[in-house]
Amino acid sequence: LNKDDVDTSGTSFLNGGALVFDDFIRNLIPSDSTSETANVTIDDLTNFSENQVARQETILPSSLVKSDRNVDAERILQDATRRLETMLNETSSALSPINIQSIFEQAGNVLDVERASKSTADLVSFGNKVLYEGLESLFLPKYASIKQINSDEQQLKIAKPSEFAVLAGAVYEDPVENSQSVNHSFVARGKAADVAWMVTDSVQDESDFLLDVKSRPVLVRTVAIRGYDASDEDVDRVRLLNMICTANSTTLGPLRVHEGMFSIARELLADIRPYIDWTSPNHKLVFTGHSIGGALSILLMAMLTVERGVKFVQKRVLRVYSFGSPPIFEHPEDIASTCTNCAILSSLGLENDIVYAYNQPWDPIVRLFTKIDPLYPLIDDIGDDGVTPWVNGPTRTLRPIVKAVLESWEDWPSYRDNVRYSLGQNYQHVGTHFILFPEPLRFLTDKLISANTAVPEIDSMVEISSMEILPALDEIFTLDVFLISYVAVAIRSFIHHFYPAYVGPFVEFAKEVQPRQVER
Repeated sequence: LNKDDVDTSGTSFLNGGALVFDDFIRNLIPSDSTSETANVTIDDLTNFSENQVARQETILPSSLVKSDRNVDAERILQDATRRLETMLNETSSALSPINIQSIFEQAGNVLDVERASKSTADLVSFGNKVLYEGLESLFLPKYASIKQINSDEQQLKIAKPSEFAVLAGAVYEDPVENSQSVNHSFVARGKAADVAWMVTDSVQDESDFLLDVKSRPVLVRTVAIRGYDASDEDVDRVRLLNMICTANSTTLGPLRVHEGMFSIARELLADIRPYIDWTSPNHKLVFTGHSIGGALSILLMAMLTVERGVKFVQKRVLRVYSFGSPPIFEHPEDIASTCTNCAILSSLGLENDIVYAYNQPWDPIVRLFTKIDPLYPLIDDIGDDGVTPWVNGPTRTLRPIVKAVLESWEDWPSYRDNVRYSLGQNYQHVGTHFILFPEPLRFLTDKLISANTAVPEIDSMVEISSMEILPALDEIFTLDVFLISYVAVAIRSFIHHFYPAYVGPFVEFAKEVQPRQVER
């Protein structure tokens, strides 16, 4: 990497003047060097990155470091998010993907592996593998279910699901306008158990949902369920949050499911039941939702199966789409899951492909209520004062922010005690899953240099089984090992879960595959 290669747009490398570009150069280039294009090694870059962790404390305003029970939690989050997002985006943009690629190519050309440290050799090998073989190469052959989407499946698994991603976002804002943008007629909307829902009608081609049927028009009624919306003041957000975190299991037919979600789903079904019953026998149904909305959509389908029988669901429900949703089902003890068989759906008599679940790989919510839940350790490691997080772990930049927020939240004690008791679960995903891959160079910069909070464009998409989705994400897109910046990972996690991360990028990716369908 040459000095001239580094993007110097803007004078500040880190927000607030904590680290400017000249500091970056001075740290990397030896003081006795007279060349304007002095070389920088991977070790130099790694050492530099590690040395900046402590310096990131300087971006926090002093008001966040001192505990003050009168501090407004919302103001703290807004101020901290603005500062941190600006800093992180400037930091990650300073090293362009081209420069990262150059690092690996040059290192691979000159590295004497026999004399180099094993870690450096492994790093170069890892980088070259991703650059030249793609992200899929990291999953093979260990994860047998992973596969690319064939051209004849793109309408079924990419283009059509993007339409229902729009509806999953429309229930958050502008439902009528956004529904009409994908040729759906708005029918109704409401709220039940502090969760918003909406219903639309559309005319669809049945072959867009099923590969083995002939093209024919069908009437489709879609039920979209909203996720948790912290901006909606018309619902009891604390009550909803406590219901989400009441994660003990309860019985639904042959299954054990998330107790709090089941309680919400019962109220939702009571509200939307007329919109199911008033349809004609030839009407088809689709459920869609983002975050807990997707999980509730799957649960509603399961409830209809238990209530009305598997034949009703097989005949009437075309598909359930979920986007960034947590698992809420226990694995049945008497049925084994395989790469082609989801035990949870099998116990209901349903096939894998009735559920299509889409996952941003850095989204922490798809790991919620599992053994790799990255959020539970915060609650599970609270200090004796009841508010200091991560007391037994290394010092985290986020600690004073989280502590100040918890101190100002009057409902925190009851929420904390509920979560400590019930949140640590081991629920399993269901159906057919898809991982939305970023461009390989973006993946390398995020994993090895500094996390970029911006949601990347989708470069490719792979299919994977519900049994292997969590182990694969935990291995390749690890969230609980913070090597560079705890703040970067936290801010990225929030942004990569919000519903816009699943709407805009997905729609743009679907547009890219549409011409291929026309050619076909």
